[in-house]
Amino acid sequence: MLFLADLKLKYVVIKKTYRLGTFLSRNNLIKHEEMMRIFFLVLITFALTACSKPYDKYIGYWKLEDSSYSKILEIRKEAKDTYLVNEDILNAANLSGQNKKELVLEQKDKQLGVNNGLTVIPFNLSDDGNSLRIRENKYIKITENEAKTAIKNRQECNQLESTFREQRLAFRVFVNESEKKQRDELLKKYSTLQNQIADCKFHIPKAR
Repeated sequence: MLFLADLKLKYVVIKKTYRLGTFLSRNNLIKHEEMMRIFFLVLITFALTACSKPYDKYIGYWKLEDSSYSKILEIRKEAKDTYLVNEDILNAANLSGQNKKELVLEQKDKQLGVNNGLTVIPFNLSDDGNSLRIRENKYIKITENEAKTAIKNRQECNQLESTFREQRLAFRVFVNESEKKQRDELLKKYSTLQNQIADCKFHIPKAR
């Protein structure tokens, strides 16, 4: 009887040990799978970082800082290794009235720059990638939504200015009292509308 009891006890101990070993093996397997998953994620991230160009940090929208004139430039990548800049996305035409063209940027010493025909003007990117200095001008990086909002505001402002100028032509330089009242009402109306659009700046004479 003692022999059978001892045998039974050994069987229970072996069974519990087996279950514990199985549990530990499964637990180690889960931990191993988690570690492998993390390892591959880190490996993929490292590979993507290694493959990205140092110039890719320039890509995006940049707004001119501390200026009475609102200006946003865009840098984008075309094909594999070509970087283009639109010097002012808020204006479709240049000072001569011609449609603007994007400029191809030069690549040198991990830095982009624009060739003006005489020399390459470097685009100095800050260490944190949030600001860009071109000569004496400093640009701050903004989001795509902010850039789209600025474009929409500029279009609305241009339309408002065009409508204002058309309606203002109805008044002569020298007006009588009745016409003066109508003209002043027009000036006040468009001054209010102008203030409702961010960065909308065109000349509206003050009502007298």
